[in-house]
Amino acid sequence: MLNLDSIKIEVREVDISGFVRGLTIYESMFGMVQGQIAVQDSTNFFDTMIGSELATVDISFSYFKNEFKCSFYMDGISNMKMDLEKKNYTIHLKSIHSTNFTTAVNGVYNGRSDEIIGLIFENISSPNATIKMDSVAATSGKYIAPNIPASKCFKTITSNSYCKDQTSMFLYQRFCDDNSLRLTSLYDMINNNIFSNVNGTPIVVKQSLMASDSLNPLDVIGTASNFELKEYNMDLLDKLEKGVYGNAINEINLDETKKTSNITKEVTSVPITRFKTSNKLYDNDVKSILANRGDVSSGTIINKTIRVFNTVMEINSMAALPGLGSGMTIECQLGGNKEQGTARHNGKWLVKNMQHNFTQTAGEYSYAQDLGLVRE
Repeated sequence: MLNLDSIKIEVREVDISGFVRGLTIYESMFGMVQGQIAVQDSTNFFDTMIGSELATVDISFSYFKNEFKCSFYMDGISNMKMDLEKKNYTIHLKSIHSTNFTTAVNGVYNGRSDEIIGLIFENISSPNATIKMDSVAATSGKYIAPNIPASKCFKTITSNSYCKDQTSMFLYQRFCDDNSLRLTSLYDMINNNIFSNVNGTPIVVKQSLMASDSLNPLDVIGTASNFELKEYNMDLLDKLEKGVYGNAINEINLDETKKTSNITKEVTSVPITRFKTSNKLYDNDVKSILANRGDVSSGTIINKTIRVFNTVMEINSMAALPGLGSGMTIECQLGGNKEQGTARHNGKWLVKNMQHNFTQTAGEYSYAQDLGLVRE
C-alpha cells in the first residue's frame, strides 16, 4: 500500500480524519457507492455534532497529485464500544443521491431509454448534479411512472434497455467521478480503451515486485500479491438448461396472433415459449418502453451479459491506481514463468466492482484497492 498526499473526511463540515482508523468505500457497476468509517472518538464528537437527522459526509483526498472528492449521507452508526476516555464506532455511508432516489415520480415520458433516465434524474436532483451518458440506447417508447420511487423507475428502465450493439445498460456511480452518475452499455465498457496513464500507455496490473529501496513508487501502483480465480464456468449445466448458449424460442405476439420460431443450432437446446408485451398498448403506433420484454432479442441480450460474467477473479490489497473505477477495463499480467501456467489469465478484464481501503497508521493514510474482475 502507498500513502496519500492528503485527506479530509468532513462530517457537518468538521474534519474528523484525525481520529478515523479506517475508511472503506464500495462501488460496483450495479448501483451507487456506499461505505463505512471506523472511528475512535476521543473528543465526544458523537454527542456534540451527530444528530438524529441525515448528516452529510464529504471525503476529499490527493493521491499522486490527483485530486478526488465524493459526498455521502450518514446512514447510521453501529458497534459502539464506550470506554472512559473514548468511543469506538462505525459510521455507515450511502451515496449522496440516495435521498433523491426515494422521490416519487408521477409522469409520462417519451423517447429513448437514456433520454427518459436523464429527464427523471434532472427532475429529482439538485441543479449541480450530473449524469454522464456514455452510451446511447436503442430502446425507445412511452414510459408511465405511476407515483413510484425514482430508484424503481431507473431499475425498470435500465433492466429493459439495450444499446445499438445489443448489450445491456448499467446505471452506476464511481468513487472517482466527483459525485456524477454514469449510464453505460456493456459493449462500451468492454470496448473502451484499457485503463492508461496520462501518456496513454496502458497500465498493467501485475504481481508484487520484490522490495527495493531504490524502487520508484510509480512502479508499485497496480501491483498486488493476492490474485484468486473465484469462478470459471460455474453452473454450466444450469446455464445450458436455461439457454444461455443457445435455445429454441417460440415467440407469440398476443396482439397480432403471430408465432415466430427462432431455431438455434445448439444440440443442447430445449424449446421454450415466451409471451412478449404487446406493441399496441397505446394509440398512434406509440410503443411502450417495455415492449421488448419477453421477446427473443431481450433474451439474447440477457444471455450475452451472463456469459461476460462467466469467469470471476479477485485481486486484494493492490497498491491503488488513481482514477480506476467500475466499468473500466484493465490489463492483467500474472506469473513470471512458464511452469506457473498463468498466461491463460493474462489480458483484458472488466472491473465489475471494487473496494477502496484507507487505513491510518501513525498519522499517515495508506490507500489500497480490492478488485472484482470478470470476463467471458
